[in-house]
Amino acid sequence: MLDREFKVARLALVSFIGAMILEIVLIFALGLREAFTIRQIPAHLAALVVGALAGWLFELFREITSTTAETLRVAQQMQTNFEAFTAKITYQDKAFDMLMACPRHNDALSQLIKASVSDNYRRIPLVGVPDYFNFLKRAIAHSDGYEGIQRKPLTWFKETGGGGYLGELKERKMKYKTRLFIIDETDRVQWEADLINDECLNYYWQHTGIVVTYWMYTEDFLAMFPSLRTPPEDLALYDRQLLISYDESARLLSFDVLGGDSDIIRIFRTIDQLARNRIPVLHELSARKSSVGRRVLEGRQSDAAPPQS
Repeated sequence: MLDREFKVARLALVSFIGAMILEIVLIFALGLREAFTIRQIPAHLAALVVGALAGWLFELFREITSTTAETLRVAQQMQTNFEAFTAKITYQDKAFDMLMACPRHNDALSQLIKASVSDNYRRIPLVGVPDYFNFLKRAIAHSDGYEGIQRKPLTWFKETGGGGYLGELKERKMKYKTRLFIIDETDRVQWEADLINDECLNYYWQHTGIVVTYWMYTEDFLAMFPSLRTPPEDLALYDRQLLISYDESARLLSFDVLGGDSDIIRIFRTIDQLARNRIPVLHELSARKSSVGRRVLEGRQSDAAPPQS
């Protein structure tokens, strides 16, 4: 209201100045002797009216121009706010849909969604290996099934302090637990060394417990799955719904709720078939080659049952 009164006063002031300017011009044009005669009174009135009108029109045009620019700025800001609001609603709907689609894992999903709020949805940057393990432990606590793909050799678990995470998985009773190692050519030497290293094998079986473990080389994976790309990072799939993957080099954690037609789910379904058909390129990591592994086999329980498709 005060801003509006100020603008009205300014408009009146500019009109007055315009009238005075034109009056002064008229006086000098007529001369002082002639200007103040009765005969020139209509001319003075006309000058005052025209000057005031000119000043009023000038200020009105300036005000309209200023208002138009401000209106455009406000409109642009409103559009930006609307787009941000739409994005927020879309994000909330997607987060809600994920929680509704996977109620068993609401605790883990809630933590993942909260952690990703400050960055791109479903992606959490600057996640170290310990934090990655913590997210996996939350998912394990509510899972009846686990399947994982590991892109690092066995020694990675010991080097990163992964025994605690493996222990959590070991203690959780599940219908199935499966892990697939996919070994790149650059890791072949280390992997083959791990396979004959009693200390490495004992560490793995002692901490992971009853987990059916397979391995294959990357070139064999590409031959068996020509239409699929090799998973580039480590990942864990719980109940064939909740996916958590981790790119250690980029320190980037990603998560999603998968549908039945997902490539990751197709991989594990095919792995089950390959194992039943004893396809040579798919190797089962033998627990019998480790003293701890043999004890694990002797204590095998019902949670080692094959996964249900």
